[in-house]
Amino acid sequence: MGFPELDDAVSRFRFAQSCLGLLGCLCVCYAVWTPHWLNGRGLWSEWNNTISEESHREAAAVNAVEAERVFGLVSFLIALSTGVLCLVFALWWTSRTVRSYSNTRSLLLAGQALYPSTLLLLTMASTGFFFLFSWSLFTYQHREEIGGDPSGLGASYWLGAVGWVLLLVVETAVFVAERSVVPDILPDLEEAVEAWRISSQLKAAKRAADWSGEMKR
Repeated sequence: MGFPELDDAVSRFRFAQSCLGLLGCLCVCYAVWTPHWLNGRGLWSEWNNTISEESHREAAAVNAVEAERVFGLVSFLIALSTGVLCLVFALWWTSRTVRSYSNTRSLLLAGQALYPSTLLLLTMASTGFFFLFSWSLFTYQHREEIGGDPSGLGASYWLGAVGWVLLLVVETAVFVAERSVVPDILPDLEEAVEAWRISSQLKAAKRAADWSGEMKR
């Protein structure tokens, strides 16, 4: 582990996105597993069904609670992997990583550049989407209680809201800003590969000449 690379716009945007992602993932993980959503209860608390006495409405309420928990658990698992990815890109990834020969050659063969910010956007958006779904279901299920006494909403609920806003809204805005500011790296990669190709040909020709000279002796 070393100091974050902040020498150019690419590295600064990457570090900013990584920090946003890590903070958003921490908020999501905290919200999923803590009970401070509404009146001291959370996703995993047992709630009295006060919606209706009708059996089909009760079944719908149970299904909604199960969906909240499933999407919350999925978002937690994705948040763990996204958080690790954010740490890797923030602390270990450098501009030299993407410009290694093997990476450069494979990227050019695929015809596209490897942008860490794109991978961050995809994983962060997935985390935010699944948690937003869980958060929205919870809000809808308890809309009457929330409307009657909004002060009952706890830290877990609001930190969860901060989490999905960071992962979906703020991250998307930073990604769009990066794409409009940072130039495409493919031309530089093509020049690097061409330089490596010429260098390899010259070395091969030199070895062939040396071998031919030794054979004549």
